[in-house]
Amino acid sequence: MFKFNFDVEAEPSEDAVAVKNPFEEQNEDAEDKDELKDTQEIVWYKSFEVKAPENLLSTLDFYELNAKDLDVGRTKLRHLVAGFLLEDIRSQSGLENLDIKKSEDSHSDLLAGVYEGGAKIWEGTSDLLQYLSEQIKDSFWQDKRVLDLGCGSGLLGIYAMKLGAHSDFQDYNKDVLEYITYANILLNLDEELTETEKLEYLDKKTSLYSGDWSHFTDLTKESEKYDVILTSETIYNIDNQQKLLDTFASRLKPEGIVLVAAKSYYFGVGGGLDQFVEKITEGNVFQSESVWQADENLKRGILQLKFK
Repeated sequence: MFKFNFDVEAEPSEDAVAVKNPFEEQNEDAEDKDELKDTQEIVWYKSFEVKAPENLLSTLDFYELNAKDLDVGRTKLRHLVAGFLLEDIRSQSGLENLDIKKSEDSHSDLLAGVYEGGAKIWEGTSDLLQYLSEQIKDSFWQDKRVLDLGCGSGLLGIYAMKLGAHSDFQDYNKDVLEYITYANILLNLDEELTETEKLEYLDKKTSLYSGDWSHFTDLTKESEKYDVILTSETIYNIDNQQKLLDTFASRLKPEGIVLVAAKSYYFGVGGGLDQFVEKITEGNVFQSESVWQADENLKRGILQLKFK
């Protein structure tokens, strides 16, 4: 099985014994290497728009009890603590077919073609939130169209949304959108809105999409394009990078920007920032610029892409 190499602190409620450390050494075993070679044979999920679950508002009290605050510059975000949610899913019967449940049962943050790690908040998301709050004025976001691509928790799009943007969200897994992203959006809506107004916002003022990027691009080809695409920890799989770049090219406005937060290298799965920059250069569609770097044990950075 694959496991990410993200050096993320476990959330307090997670079972540190039951969930294996997701960090790999460079010497992957033969089974992992064979699985990586076979990724081209994976049947990726089709894309479709995911509507808010019918019981979303009725579970708001549960969300509130299991949420935490995150200060991003002058903006306060609220989000579910993944450990509580995953523990709840593990304990419930009748949820065996959820991709999140399959991931938990296999103690892996990546099941190729099935689950892409969307339940947790990885370092790249924190890096990009910090960059946005420090380098981009709050007023920039007013009336911008923003796509949070590979959104997971959705915090990047929610940050822009709270500053006046129209944010849409895409994640590979429908389960992640229904159980996590929608919940986090709901937690960050104006508390003065009535329940009816909150449901109307979710139905009319934001769109959530699941499935593979190539299918998502085809599904939304007639939709209005985006001023900004935000994405974090999405370049780890080299085999999917062209689909990612094609999505940028298809969904970005001519004068738009893409911000990509990632690690310099993902042990065991092969992708990384330097390798991704080489692929961008070879494609000759975008120009890229490194706008932020962290020199720690595992180096991380943020790229800005624009059309040439």
